[in-house]
Amino acid sequence: MKTVTLWRIPKILVVHLKRFEYRGTFNRSKIGVLVDFPLDGLHLDSHSPQSSVAEDDFVDDRVPMMYDLFGVVNHYGRMGYGHYTAHARRWDESGAEREWAEFDDENVTGVADTDSIVSPAAYVLFYKRRLFL
Repeated sequence: MKTVTLWRIPKILVVHLKRFEYRGTFNRSKIGVLVDFPLDGLHLDSHSPQSSVAEDDFVDDRVPMMYDLFGVVNHYGRMGYGHYTAHARRWDESGAEREWAEFDDENVTGVADTDSIVSPAAYVLFYKRRLFL
């Protein structure tokens, strides 16, 4: 298991999941393990050193590190070929909308069941830090 410590706290957090494994020159495979990730309320306080505020910090570290997912890139297929789709929802400074959409080439459809967003196809996750005013 890998451990990550965040030294500077971003407003936007991009998580790239390792989905491809190299076992040699001609032996590459896709990792299809389900990574369970939250749509709302990803708490990262335990992955940050003691809070501090410096003039060059771009976010006040004393504010709780809580993130909401607003986008997911999915990959279907194998190494070297496949198909990409995405799930996304709108957000602004007041927070993220509840409704999700699926983007599949030129087709954009609403997502009725948000359980389908967390899947073994998830490849890149986009989180926005909550603002506490």
